Amino acid sequence: MRIKVAVAQIRPILANVERNLTLHLERIEAAKLKGADLIVFPELSLTGYYLGWLVPQVALKVTSLVWEKLARPLNGSVAAVGAVLEEKDMFYNALVILSGEGILGIYKKVYLPTYGMFDEGRYFASGREFNKIRTPYGEIAPLICEDAWHMDAYLSRADADLFILAANNPFRVVQGDTAVGVWHRLASLPATFFGTPTVYANRVGVEDGIIFFGGSRVYQGDGEVTAEGILFEDMLLIGEIDTTRRRAARFNSATLREHLNHAIGKGS
Repeated sequence: MRIKVAVAQIRPILANVERNLTLHLERIEAAKLKGADLIVFPELSLTGYYLGWLVPQVALKVTSLVWEKLARPLNGSVAAVGAVLEEKDMFYNALVILSGEGILGIYKKVYLPTYGMFDEGRYFASGREFNKIRTPYGEIAPLICEDAWHMDAYLSRADADLFILAANNPFRVVQGDTAVGVWHRLASLPATFFGTPTVYANRVGVEDGIIFFGGSRVYQGDGEVTAEGILFEDMLLIGEIDTTRRRAARFNSATLREHLNHAIGKGS
């Protein structure tokens, strides 16, 4: 099976859910016209990133009509959308997975960066599990930005069919390299270790003087990049995942086999 993937490398408007919703619907329509099966948006795509004390004002509950509006045009496709989710008066940096039937599942960011230019721990509650979300295209393992730096986020879901890395990555120097190279290496880890395809969705635009670089990618299970977003450009990126190639890559992954065998042994 071949899965056509659209990555919406967008420039969201800070704290304006209504206008960002319109932008999402426009990109979903464009992706559907190109035959996309899976449409992936960046982290906090409905709200923008540097929200601070505006978090409660832009938060959505699972009962919000926004999800119905986003689901309605999908009609057989699946979308991953970044949002602030409110549950029991707590606020989460979340990725919501939708189909035409509504919400398929929700992932809440586990690792909240609170260092340097980041201050998420002040405003968000942390997710408690690295869950997988079942979709018509297999089980998806979401990662949100900082999660990608932590190996338990990968190892706990090594048998997932697809990883999605939704991010708001600023352009800066990280570990002696530009953030572009560092994040491309992080996004390739599921393929490197497990033979698992990955969709990396990063935003563009400027907030509070911080520039987000884009550079989104679609990786096959064997690590080949089938599509790459232009740096700093608002665009719709179209790539493809071949599940036959994923099957071959996973068969050749001794790391995946050994990890799963060890996990079974610990559970017996």
